[in-house]
Amino acid sequence: MRKTQIRINFGTDGFRGVIGDSFTFDAVKRVSASLAAFIKGKSPAGSGNSYSSSIAIGYDTRFLSKEFALSAATAINSAGIKVIFSRDFCPSPVLSYFVKKNKCEAGVMVTASHNPFMFNGIKFKSPYGSSMLQKDVRIIEKIANGDSPLSGEGKSRDVINIKDFKKDYVRHLIDFTGLENKKGAAGRIEVVFDPMFGAGIGYLPAILKKTGIRHTSINNKLNPLFPGINPEPIDINLSRLKSIVKMKGKENRFAVGFAMDGDADRIGAVDSSGNFMDSHKIFSIILYYLLKSGKSGNVVKTVSVSNSINDICERFNVKLFEVPIGFKNVAELMIGNKNNILMGGEESGGIGIASHMPERDGILMSLMLIKIMKEWNKNLSELLNEVFGRPYPYVYIRKDLHLSEEKKDILIGKLKKSVFNLPFKSEIVSRNFIDGFKYIYKDGSWLLIRPSGTEPLLRVYAESADKNKPEKLILAVEKELET
Repeated sequence: MRKTQIRINFGTDGFRGVIGDSFTFDAVKRVSASLAAFIKGKSPAGSGNSYSSSIAIGYDTRFLSKEFALSAATAINSAGIKVIFSRDFCPSPVLSYFVKKNKCEAGVMVTASHNPFMFNGIKFKSPYGSSMLQKDVRIIEKIANGDSPLSGEGKSRDVINIKDFKKDYVRHLIDFTGLENKKGAAGRIEVVFDPMFGAGIGYLPAILKKTGIRHTSINNKLNPLFPGINPEPIDINLSRLKSIVKMKGKENRFAVGFAMDGDADRIGAVDSSGNFMDSHKIFSIILYYLLKSGKSGNVVKTVSVSNSINDICERFNVKLFEVPIGFKNVAELMIGNKNNILMGGEESGGIGIASHMPERDGILMSLMLIKIMKEWNKNLSELLNEVFGRPYPYVYIRKDLHLSEEKKDILIGKLKKSVFNLPFKSEIVSRNFIDGFKYIYKDGSWLLIRPSGTEPLLRVYAESADKNKPEKLILAVEKELET
């Protein structure tokens, strides 16, 4: 009897699954061979010239990540494509930088990003150093599922080169940020870094050591169980980091904490009082700094990002693009010079600067905040007040509601037909349905209802300058779902 293959489905950023269930060595080989077939198919006349191209492979600190990466390397090499393999675990942006700098045809990153310990996954990177674009991922997905033919195996020559991905990346970020080892304000900043047991271990400290900035690390041992935490840099997961930074902040007003997810492409921050600072605020500070410093260019954000970015763009007369959720959609506009993008970001902590590469990078964002703190002689809270001339003006709430597929389908139908009983319906002035159902109110508040495409979940987002309105909007949606 022929063994039934698990169907490969790529989500917002890559293919993920529970180790030993949907994420297996067989699945890794299939998606890797499919990537190789896609790369060969792009060659003239589909010739797939064996070693005119290469694919770089990196992996994180999860259980079996290196072994899965080696399996991917073997599958790609068997198709006749040269593989460059990371000497050690590395963050996703480090792989992306290596791909771009060394002109690789693609990158493969074995990681499940912020997911719990029992998951693993694969992300593909484009030659630009970005997440692979959606149109290309869909072709690879079809090949993996047998909906599109493989181009055939090439002749393997066991060309798998092992290289250090870290050295050039570290040097580049020091040059890019201008954070050299200089006397003065650097000594007044103490950074507490939480890599959350992930691939960021050692990276930010290596740079801070070269720049003379004091630093402490927590959760920086290899442990694929991520003990006691989920590797996602959000408020609920950072209690230890917040308490340590608060203690340090009493002694040094420039104390700051940074946390990164399992592959270090997302960032969360903690100010000197131990308060969590989300990606909307981080995005706002760095964007404001770049524009205030004379940098030019447009901005791109996903549909769920705060209006604070709109306000800054309006103040500096900068064009703002809004795209569906997923950093690959941000990256697509950042690639090349067509849209003249300066910076882009998403709600979940992924932020990128186009002149670095069209990729989110938690390590770079940490260094940018340190740079701004040094130059403006302010802590994070003071920087936020500098941006808006007052305390941060918005309240933002996201809530994930569990909803059966049947109820989710009914809801989508009601929203499409405009028969769902929306809160404050008479105050709605516009709609945005590029990803989910977003409603904008006359006072600038907004509500986004976004059913998950892969899980029985409904994600509801709300933001307002009225501190009570976001909760009212979300409670009204929950109440309507109960009827």
